[in-house]
Amino acid sequence: MAFILAALAAALVVTLFVMRRSFTDARLRQAAPSGTRLTAWTREANLKGWGRAGGLGVAAGLLFSLALRLFDDAAIAGTSLWLLLAAMPVFVAGLADDFTQRVRPSLRLLAAFVSALIAGFLLDTWVNRIDVPALDNAFAIPAVAIVFSCVLVAGLVNAFNVIDGFNGLAGGVASLILVGIAYVAFKVGDLVVLTASLTAIGAITGFMLFNFPRGLIYLGDGGAYLLGFWIGELLIMLVARNPQVSAWFPALLCSYPVCEMLFSIYRRAFVRRSHPGAPDIAHLHHLIYKRLVRWLVGPGGMQVRHEHGNALTSPYLWILTSIGVGPAVVFWQKTLVLQIGCVVFAAAYVYAYVRIVRFRSPRWWSMRRNPPRPTSKY
Repeated sequence: MAFILAALAAALVVTLFVMRRSFTDARLRQAAPSGTRLTAWTREANLKGWGRAGGLGVAAGLLFSLALRLFDDAAIAGTSLWLLLAAMPVFVAGLADDFTQRVRPSLRLLAAFVSALIAGFLLDTWVNRIDVPALDNAFAIPAVAIVFSCVLVAGLVNAFNVIDGFNGLAGGVASLILVGIAYVAFKVGDLVVLTASLTAIGAITGFMLFNFPRGLIYLGDGGAYLLGFWIGELLIMLVARNPQVSAWFPALLCSYPVCEMLFSIYRRAFVRRSHPGAPDIAHLHHLIYKRLVRWLVGPGGMQVRHEHGNALTSPYLWILTSIGVGPAVVFWQKTLVLQIGCVVFAAAYVYAYVRIVRFRSPRWWSMRRNPPRPTSKY
């Protein structure tokens, strides 16, 4: 518990510093009124700099807490510190794009592959099975295991970047997934994965205090990449080091960000006939904001309405994430059940997306404010 609090405190202090720098830059550039932040439902295209550097707080929380743990258990902390070192290429690439918006997507994807390679070689941990008998023998070939591991980690890194669109969304989803990882790690006695998961939850909490609900600071590409990489590598370690954990546990656990990324690629490439990596505002969280969330606010301007609507969107996706996380942690040893769960979740995701985009979502999905009661003039 002490190390979780240390991660929280370090993340909170560094995030506060970053946030103050963001306020200073905003005042100097007259980009926003003094003491305010941009809280629109989708971020301004030109928003960059300290306002998108919230991932620095998460990284600092991890580093500080794991460094302290060296004095308590050097072996456990050392493994996690190696993992944090491996994350630096993709984290720095994302952070550089947060400040410049000039780092090409191909370079950021390459950085994700480099980080995955470094982690695999430093920790000697690769995907060694997928619990499909006809395919598992292929993972005895080192090249197959290495390539598959890098693709999985890079995919999850980009999946978290895709869902990072609203206050508290990526941080909340990551925390729920990390709770699931920590639970299974505790059940199998994997202290390295357990410690790394709980430390990350503490660091995310320190950042979330400023990110949700008001959006005083954003996670940014660097922070989203770091969380995606951290979760991806912990899942590979958990499955590779513990044969009793099904290889389909990570798939159902991360079903929401993975479905969001895969469906976005399909929608862009085959429906819109555009580049699969082209950004858009047609993700599920955007549709929920525009078509389900109703501004549960009293008198106030557009800025206030945006702020409240932004904050009300993320809980929808936290609930959706829990639908995958819950069964995953219950049936973490049952491969067939996990496989069925993945199929059911993907079908439910597509069903929900289609219903919302066609304006046919059930009434109970919407958050509506009760109409005001008429008042007498007398």
